[in-house]
Amino acid sequence: MKALVLYTLFVAMGGVAAALVGLYVEREFSEAAGLVAFLGLFFANFVTSWIAVILVIDGSLRNGLGRAEQTTLERQARTA
Repeated sequence: MKALVLYTLFVAMGGVAAALVGLYVEREFSEAAGLVAFLGLFFANFVTSWIAVILVIDGSLRNGLGRAEQTTLERQARTA
């Protein structure tokens, strides 16, 4: 549950940051450039938010995909 709450918070903060950067780029350059900047940051936000959640909860990215738990469970199932 903690990971879900953290992910939601990180995605919300990243969405606001993406909107602000997109707005800045739009005002400085053009609407198209602002849209490209916003969309790029918006979708990259989902990946970076998940990585940030893993870092906050586990403290490292050594087991980011859960492979250690999976191999432990498979080993226990084979011995049982």
